[in-house]
Amino acid sequence: MSSSETRPDQPVITGATRLYAIVGDPIAQAKSPAVYNALLAAAGRNAVLVPWLLSTADFDAGLRGLLRAGNVDGLVFTYPHKQAALPFADVVHSRARQVGATNALRRRLDGRWEADMFDGVGLVRALEDVGTSPGGRTIWLVGAGGAGGAIAFALAEAGASQIHLTDVEADKATGIAVSVAKAFPGVIVSLAPPSLETVSILINATPVGLSDADGLPVALDDALPASLTVVDIVPREATRLLDLARASGCRTVGGAAMVAGQAAAVLDYFGETAA
Repeated sequence: MSSSETRPDQPVITGATRLYAIVGDPIAQAKSPAVYNALLAAAGRNAVLVPWLLSTADFDAGLRGLLRAGNVDGLVFTYPHKQAALPFADVVHSRARQVGATNALRRRLDGRWEADMFDGVGLVRALEDVGTSPGGRTIWLVGAGGAGGAIAFALAEAGASQIHLTDVEADKATGIAVSVAKAFPGVIVSLAPPSLETVSILINATPVGLSDADGLPVALDDALPASLTVVDIVPREATRLLDLARASGCRTVGGAAMVAGQAAAVLDYFGETAA
């Protein structure tokens, strides 16, 4: 098939097509374009989401250019840009303000840009889809960056009884723990690594797993309790953590499920009706 031909599953792009971009580095592994574009096509929208590779060094200049493009209506952010994108917003919603990061910017009718955060929303939906509600659960959350912070707040809002928060940057974990405990005083937030026998849900919210050479995001035994639900937000079918969980008989949730969980919410935020 020549490069000029269009497959039936590809959107037809015209001069009137509205553009959205997912911005990250790396970006080749991103599952979001396939998920979002399928929803946009099903809803009959003349809009597409495209992957946009921006390094940290080029981020500020590249993002300014995207924000000035008149046919770009919204941006989705993935690693490592969720925190760096927040200062570009003119209006910041409470979820993004709590976490200090954003994964969705939308253009308002008045031309200003508005930020929100949907990582936590997507993860809670993914858990509920496999029959594991966070309500009343003890959860070990590894990673307190942009995604991890959003997930911590969403788990607390969903009724988690206890959240153990771990990050290689202790100050980052402490900041999120203090903020979550203040916003949700009924939730116990701990910085101490728990015994896995007391945990219902283990979540990797770090980028560990993006590379084939990556190990586990945290030190674990060779076998996990089969009662554990293990979540890895890395957008890959298999990671060392998921492989270990499956070999141990655990229920698992991969990054694709989280993307699917948040896609409809983000498209609604963008003003697109997703089927």
